[in-house]
Amino acid sequence: MPRFSWIAPLYGYVVCVIAVVTFLVNTSGFIDAAFERANPLVGRGAYGPYGGSLTSFESFRATYDQVRPTRTQPNPSPGDTLTTEQMRARYEALRAAQIEQATYQSTLRLVKHGLLLVIASVLFATHWIWARKQRIEAREAA
Repeated sequence: MPRFSWIAPLYGYVVCVIAVVTFLVNTSGFIDAAFERANPLVGRGAYGPYGGSLTSFESFRATYDQVRPTRTQPNPSPGDTLTTEQMRARYEALRAAQIEQATYQSTLRLVKHGLLLVIASVLFATHWIWARKQRIEAREAA
């Protein structure tokens, strides 16, 4: 008389639970990356180590003097005397670099989280079907 082994279905259901948790955790990361990819300047917010804003030229101009590190020279120069054109060129360069960096990072996260979502879904489906089949075969054998 064959005995029902509870180890095989337990293994299958444990893998299913882990796959569901993995799916839920990675769904959040996937959604965050999708929003950041859609609007890279707002998703990251600030640029550089001091937190200036690149969402518009006006906000960049307003935060430019506030975010620069102060110099520790005996006679510090009074601020940066950039013309509007020079400041706009700096803004455009920083903005392009920020968009490129944020786009790359969000695309990378989309691919990683998307791949984990697919793997978790496949693991769940195959182990759920396998565990159910094990239980049905055990009932029929009994």
